Amino acid sequence: MVELEGYVVIPLRTSPRAKCSHSVYMREHFIRLMDPNKPKGRTLFLLNVPPYVTEESLRTVFGRAGSIEAVEFAAKPGKDETIKWYEGTAEPFSSARPPFAFKVAYIVFQNSSSIGKALALKSIDLFSSSGECIIKTGMELWHEEYEGNYLVEAKTAKVQVSKFMAGYDKRERAAAEEARTGEADADGWVTVGKEGRNAGFEQKASVIGRLEQKVAKQTSQSKELKNFYTFQIRESKMQNIVEMRKKFEEDKRKIELLKQSRRFKPF
Repeated sequence: MVELEGYVVIPLRTSPRAKCSHSVYMREHFIRLMDPNKPKGRTLFLLNVPPYVTEESLRTVFGRAGSIEAVEFAAKPGKDETIKWYEGTAEPFSSARPPFAFKVAYIVFQNSSSIGKALALKSIDLFSSSGECIIKTGMELWHEEYEGNYLVEAKTAKVQVSKFMAGYDKRERAAAEEARTGEADADGWVTVGKEGRNAGFEQKASVIGRLEQKVAKQTSQSKELKNFYTFQIRESKMQNIVEMRKKFEEDKRKIELLKQSRRFKPF
C-alpha cells in the first residue's frame, strides 16, 4: 500500500489484463465545517476519479467494505461543490448533465467500521469475476449518452409531460388568482388575468396625479426619436390616457354649464 501526503494511492483497473492503471487517491473525509450530508467518521474521499466512473460502479466496488448510504461527485473539494455538480439536472425536460470530467467522489457508509476496510483495498477493479468491464467507455459510452439525451420512450415521455403540465397549470392558476387581487404598481397599472370585473387601469386621483407628473417630466426632457424604444411607447400610451381623462372632465364641465344656462321659452 502506497501513501502520499495522507492519501492512500490505489490503482484503478478496467481489465484484469491491463498493464497500466490509473491512480486514485483516497482518505477518510474530514473538514472543519461539518456537513450533514458527509458525516465525519463514515465518509470516504476519493481524488482524481476518471470521468467514466459512475455511482453504480463505486457502489459495486466499495460495497465489499460495507453498506453504502450515498455516493456523490463534485468538480473539486468543497462544501457546496456537490450542489453545483448536479445543478439543473433534476429539472423536467432539462438537457443539463453533470460534466464529463475528472472529479472527486464522496462515499458515505452506514457504519464507521467500513472506512478502514475500504482503505485496505488493494485496487479498484471495475470488472466482474469473468473479466468483463462493469462500466462503459469509448463509443459504447457515447452511444448510451446519445440515446439517453434524445431517445425517450413514448410512455416515459407521456408521464413526464403530464407531470410538467400539472405543475404548470397549478402555477398559472396561482398567478391568475394573485393578479385578480393585485394592487396597482407605481405607474398605476394592475396586472390581471382573463377574468375579473375590476381588471385594467385604476382610476384613482392619486394614480392620475402620478401619471400627469410622469408624462410632464418625460415630455419636457424628451429629445430622442419618438416611439423608438419600448418605454417610449409605454409613456406615449400613458400620455394618451391622461389627455383623454382631461378631455372627459372638460366635456363634463361644458355639459353642466349648458344645463345651467337653459331657460324655458314657450314663445
